[in-house]
Amino acid sequence: AIGDYLGERSEFNEAVLRAFVELHDFTDLILVQALRQFLWSFRLPGEAQKIDRMMESFAQRYCQLNPDIFTNADTCYVLSFAIIMLNTSLHNPSVKDKPTPEQFVAMNRGINNGGDL
Repeated sequence: AIGDYLGERSEFNEAVLRAFVELHDFTDLILVQALRQFLWSFRLPGEAQKIDRMMESFAQRYCQLNPDIFTNADTCYVLSFAIIMLNTSLHNPSVKDKPTPEQFVAMNRGINNGGDL
């Protein structure tokens, strides 16, 4: 319910999402630690557009608190989304072909303004 609410597209809900994200202190956390902290505080909604808005806000906040990790928030956003998709693929029993570490790296080549991480 919280994830659905935070992911709504209205101006008010987006302001609530920004305020919610600002409650989290991701300073000096590696990206996976910050993602865990963020995602433990609510359940992701099922709608991809809502997840997209939430991850965009997360990435902006993470980069604000850790400005030297990524060249821009888009890189953080893409990698964060990829990590969520990887987690889903690895833990969903209906996914038969689990991605290998090499496949995950290959899928994320060039996401850092054309460069690799």
